[in-house]
Amino acid sequence: MYDIEFFRRTEDLKRRIIDGNVQPKEIAGIERQLDQLRSQSPTLFNIETTNYCNMTCVMCPRTTLMTRENQWIDPEVFEKVLDQIQPHDPIDLEGFWNFIEENYGITFEIPSENSFYFYVVSRCVILHGFGEPMVDKNIVDRIQACTNRNIPTYFSCVPSNINTRRGDDVMNAGLGVLKFSIDALDDAGMRAVRGKHSNFEKAYRSILDILELKAKKNYKTMIVPCMIEFAVDSQAREMHEQFLELWKGHDVFAYVKSQDNRWLYEEDSSMSNNSHYLDQYCEYPWTSTTVMADGSVVPCTQDYDCEMALGNVNNESLEDVWNGQKYKDFRSWHVSGDFPKGFKCVDRCDIPKLFERIKNHS
Repeated sequence: MYDIEFFRRTEDLKRRIIDGNVQPKEIAGIERQLDQLRSQSPTLFNIETTNYCNMTCVMCPRTTLMTRENQWIDPEVFEKVLDQIQPHDPIDLEGFWNFIEENYGITFEIPSENSFYFYVVSRCVILHGFGEPMVDKNIVDRIQACTNRNIPTYFSCVPSNINTRRGDDVMNAGLGVLKFSIDALDDAGMRAVRGKHSNFEKAYRSILDILELKAKKNYKTMIVPCMIEFAVDSQAREMHEQFLELWKGHDVFAYVKSQDNRWLYEEDSSMSNNSHYLDQYCEYPWTSTTVMADGSVVPCTQDYDCEMALGNVNNESLEDVWNGQKYKDFRSWHVSGDFPKGFKCVDRCDIPKLFERIKNHS
């Protein structure tokens, strides 16, 4: 989830910034305005239930860069975090979706990376981070804990890690969205991307079996097959078209996702990025927060080693972290550009920052 009201409240200011109608002398005022418009109550984007994983995905920093210890989030800590957040009101969501369609021309009916973000991610707490949710022995209990609190859930997994029994378990517990990552249309291609445990034929069969189970038991879980766009040449485009063709006639939301939000210099900078943020600027400092498996609170989903930790839910409330001095400083840096030397946001992230938009037009 993220703060959907912030998007609507800041639309006029955002347009001014993007169109170059603000000056550096306005920075202090913009910082105050954004702080007044953000919610004082935190919105949880995702909670990493584990950072264990049995895959070796080439595009994931976990494979070669992550140095933190593997662990599972403590069940009591997990539920304590859930008790500190609220799901969006359905009427508010409907208003937000109407706003997105009217202002951005993005609709749920046309599956895409951005429609998934605005119409699905907006309402769900994501239950994955830098680990594989299906290796979390407590994942069903965690989904049920969210369902008991009327908190919609979503996670992405590798199809090789799920079978119909496990699919039945998570859908029966109330999982709202089950996303499957498929990166090639043959076994060799899948293994090249995700390692020796990945297999296309098995993955495809598993998804079809889960779709059959969903229909049989009338589960409401949205099934989302997704392929990451590693290249944009004619051969890659043909594969993407074949991938989408596979799912025609099935009850799925299938789309091709760019390899966005990567850390520059840590992954192939030639990969495509189609995120709506490329034409805007990062709003994560004001819209949502992330809890990692050790309880660290970080500002976004890309901090694989908790380098930007702004607090920890083991000894602080989520609200205290969200409104604390470290978060205040972090937001200020995004507006002013006064980041500490070597900070990830400016050195290793390709999403534009607010200060860059102002600077580029001054």
